[in-house]
Amino acid sequence: EYQKRADEKAAEREAEGDEAQSKTFSGTVIKRESLKRRDADLQIEKMVGKSMVVSSTAALDAQGGYYCKVCDCTVKDSMSWLDHVNGKKHNRNLGMNMRVERATLEDVQKAMTTYKASDRKNETKQKDEKSALEDLDARIDALREEEEREKEAKRDAKRQKKEAAIAANQQDTGVPDEFAAMMGFGGFG
Repeated sequence: EYQKRADEKAAEREAEGDEAQSKTFSGTVIKRESLKRRDADLQIEKMVGKSMVVSSTAALDAQGGYYCKVCDCTVKDSMSWLDHVNGKKHNRNLGMNMRVERATLEDVQKAMTTYKASDRKNETKQKDEKSALEDLDARIDALREEEEREKEAKRDAKRQKKEAAIAANQQDTGVPDEFAAMMGFGGFG
């Protein structure tokens, strides 16, 4: 019973879609295909950070902003570009109507299996990235420890040098330590 109703609704939609697709102003019948997923990259980031001199006398594709070859128009910012690319006029010029094909059970199952496979790939990639980050953290910690050891060795060397200089200074002055302490100074120099 449900299958029968679904088939009837699908037949009605097809009839409505055919009527809507066949309507044109010139009287000619144009069969447009259903809306499809975009394969190409929109390249929204290509204009980020660029300075451009805009003149109204230049050709449309040479003016500032985003140029659409299909519609022969220029839009000035990325939001307008997205609105245009997803809009009715642009898709009509591409030969598509604004209707989306109805997905079947097989289509959904196929998409789910591909997404599951890509999720598995992403999980392994994320695990690899995590292990790489852990390796990086371990290397950074090892470098910090090495730097601390070098600093401590420099401090020890400096301290030994200072002690040696103090001992040499005391031998040169010939003043006994008790006498120097009584006078209130540690040495001359």
